[in-house]
Amino acid sequence: MSSINKLLVANRGEIAIRVFRTCRMLGISTVAVFSEADKNAFFVKHADEAISLGGFSASESYLLQDKIIEAAKRTGADAIHPGYGFLSENESFAERCEKEEIIFVAPNAKAINAMGDKIRSKEIMVKHEVPVVPGYDGKDQSVTMLKKKAIEIGFPVLLKASAGGGGKGMRIVRDEKSLEKDIEGAKREALNAFGDDTLLIEKYFDSARHIEFQIMGDKHGNVIHLFERECSIQRRFQKIIEESPSPVMTPALRDKMSAAALKAAKAIKYDNAGTVEFIVDDKLNFYFLEVNTRLQVEHPVTELVTGLDLVKLQIEVAQGIPLSVKENELKQTGHAIECRLYAEDPSNNFLPAIGRIHSFLPDETSCTRYDSGIESGSVVDIHYDPMIAKVITWGETRSEAIRKMKHSLRKTALLGITSNKNFLIDILNHPEFEEGKFNTHFLNRHPELSAKKTLSENQLHQVSIAATLWLWSQGKSKRDLLKNIPSGWRNNFYKMQEEKFSVEGTEVIVAYRNQNEVFSFKIADKEFSASLINQSNEQITCEIVGHRKNFIIAQSGEALFIHDDEAGSVSIKILPRFPEAEAEKVKGGYAAPMPGEVVRVLVKPGDKVKSGDGLVILSSMKMENTIEAFEDGVVEEVYVEPKKFVEAETLLIKISRGKE
Repeated sequence: MSSINKLLVANRGEIAIRVFRTCRMLGISTVAVFSEADKNAFFVKHADEAISLGGFSASESYLLQDKIIEAAKRTGADAIHPGYGFLSENESFAERCEKEEIIFVAPNAKAINAMGDKIRSKEIMVKHEVPVVPGYDGKDQSVTMLKKKAIEIGFPVLLKASAGGGGKGMRIVRDEKSLEKDIEGAKREALNAFGDDTLLIEKYFDSARHIEFQIMGDKHGNVIHLFERECSIQRRFQKIIEESPSPVMTPALRDKMSAAALKAAKAIKYDNAGTVEFIVDDKLNFYFLEVNTRLQVEHPVTELVTGLDLVKLQIEVAQGIPLSVKENELKQTGHAIECRLYAEDPSNNFLPAIGRIHSFLPDETSCTRYDSGIESGSVVDIHYDPMIAKVITWGETRSEAIRKMKHSLRKTALLGITSNKNFLIDILNHPEFEEGKFNTHFLNRHPELSAKKTLSENQLHQVSIAATLWLWSQGKSKRDLLKNIPSGWRNNFYKMQEEKFSVEGTEVIVAYRNQNEVFSFKIADKEFSASLINQSNEQITCEIVGHRKNFIIAQSGEALFIHDDEAGSVSIKILPRFPEAEAEKVKGGYAAPMPGEVVRVLVKPGDKVKSGDGLVILSSMKMENTIEAFEDGVVEEVYVEPKKFVEAETLLIKISRGKE
């Protein structure tokens, strides 16, 4: 039996911190590895020691096996935990660790190999009588053959990258018209993400739920399941809300699905944490999807309903210790929900948001669990996944867990960057979610949930007054001369002072007068009385017409970011009193909505295009996004070429719109 005294986490962000936390509890020293982009990252500070890998992207750092092994040897680490993503499901890395006599805190290489290829994994499941989805997994990967098989299976079909997951290399195809283009796009995306463009095709269900079973095995042939998780709330095939138990689960269905999950685990001699994933149709028939041979992002919900530490179990079984818990000793208690808080814009096709997080303040008034790899001052860049935090709540009932989650999300301040926080709250408030009557198409059926929300008139007035009081207090604190004269004093008392803002794109002029720090405000034709009760570095308490509220505020130059529990995160631009003429944008120009790499240019000068035609394919965070024409015209200029990196707002294409 081996012993772990020092453990290196070959990963980054919140999962690295999560593993470090359990290691500290077990008395195990920890080592972080980091890229050049992560040299000041929050997770690096949580380790006992850290090794630089160099490079910026994952391919230059976290995916380099030689550098990871060298870091383990240099620090004397006797174990490596791969987290999830990167090298976590890499058979050759598991074999390399075994060869170097480093304990790999993950499943054995043979199990990873068996489940790493979705085609082979499906064959194994069929052999062991686990129900599988109808589809094609043949060796002939020509576009012609894939088209033929898709048509035979019948639309809609799902194209999936055989070598990976996380929504990369996946396409839903509903008719033959777009089939060839989708096959080529899925292959290209799969190759970029996993180095393998092999696809499999499966029958796609328009009404299905995504339910997975947590499994845990040891090196003595013992395998248990730790119940199910519902993961049907997804965008772009990536989960954003998970919970346990599943609202649709019955005791009979749980018995059948858990038995199938254990069959799958035993078929590959599974010996660590993993997940067997199924889809369940509206008649409660279930079909095997895949086995994720790693710890899952959503593992905290299982921990909260079982009371177990899955990382602790991982570390124990990796050392050869038999499972410390038996199946008949396990039970689900209460209900847990996890929401993934992302730096992304739901109203703009969920494009990642890049930039600095000026303030991140989780809800300190609750017992909500936050698994996060960021802090105030952290930067979200294009190199890695834009997840900010996992927010997890537990309640004795599902409704209690939902209520706690909504409260904690509302109280969480995330300033300086666009996030999906309000979007998550809107999902939790939806009657179909509250009743548990949803499937994987929930968000497709409710596009209004991702639409940009506008502030109410009352919210607009409140944040504008709070911003004005903040600027007034900042000015007061910075005064060096004439400190005995009240801030904002003027010899013409009847002339009100003014601040001019752009609040989420709406221009607001705030006129105010201060008399002994009691303020009178006028916005448009409405008048308000207000006072500043308290002010600190990042929070002010205001009383506006007798309504006392707390606002968290961060400032960067002429930009203000304000958190209000009800309005959420509000961006305010301080406008100059005498603005300069704004430079005219290029007419007919199409700019990059985010930083990324140009994958393909789909048009050339002189081409006629119609509204909806693809112009340029950009890749950011390993996800492809097609820039489409929004009206008919003729391509006049193309400013970029494939493999070129572009910043946000870079001009890509210019289209002539003809006579106006």
